[in-house]
Amino acid sequence: MYFLTGAAICGSALLVYRKISSTGHKPRVCGLDYPRDLVILHSIPRDRLTPNLGHFSLKLETYLRVNAIPYQFDGQPLQGPKGKVPWIEHNGVTMGDSQFIIQYLEKEFKVNLNSHLSPKDRALAWAIQKWLEEFTYWLSVYTRWVVFVDDMFKMQSSFPAWLKIPLGRKVTSMSYAVGIGRHSNEEVHAMMVNDLKQFSAILGDRKYVMGDRICDVDCAAFGILSQVRWCTPSACPGAALLQGDELKNVTDYMDRIKNDFWPDWEELTSHAAQKAL
Repeated sequence: MYFLTGAAICGSALLVYRKISSTGHKPRVCGLDYPRDLVILHSIPRDRLTPNLGHFSLKLETYLRVNAIPYQFDGQPLQGPKGKVPWIEHNGVTMGDSQFIIQYLEKEFKVNLNSHLSPKDRALAWAIQKWLEEFTYWLSVYTRWVVFVDDMFKMQSSFPAWLKIPLGRKVTSMSYAVGIGRHSNEEVHAMMVNDLKQFSAILGDRKYVMGDRICDVDCAAFGILSQVRWCTPSACPGAALLQGDELKNVTDYMDRIKNDFWPDWEELTSHAAQKAL
């Protein structure tokens, strides 16, 4: 009886979760439902830990801020055209995937953070970015929503408690498919620590990854590393590493981006914390 009751509860939660996550945004008219020449950034709601728990949402919003592109944040729990967040609306255009969005913004707003780089350096920056987004990202996701899922639901304010079981199952399945979930927790922690140390070695004493000027790779790195440093329980060796002094060049780098482009960081997180009460 207890098993059947629990299964029914979990099944109901999963159905509600799927209903929410599959809800599409109704077509809106530019100039009527939202103003022209303003990027509408859709993502999950603000959180008490960082302005956003989404790695790629934080990447894209940092990119918008670095380029001083006018935008409006919309934290409604709706999926975009790619079935994920972040996504944008702009002058009648609806687009998903943070990298496609950045390519679109480059053309629309005549900006390019990589314009000063040589072809070889652009390729190197791209390789670093893809390493972080395709590997370190999954280490972070698995660590937060599988290994330390109980602690994460106590810490954050974006997701309701009933989502813990279906979210944990979904992330477990996805992580197993990409390979990260096939490793032990100790192996995942070791890989995270290694990634952070490798990034520290690449960064060295430079202001940004590729030198004195911020590039696309820095927006991506900030989006990924912020989740490890500020949005992961300290029991995680990777989080502990960034919360200490061992990788000071990395933490200084993150503080530099946060202070320069997120002056309202504490205001946004404090407001999210108040709403969660």
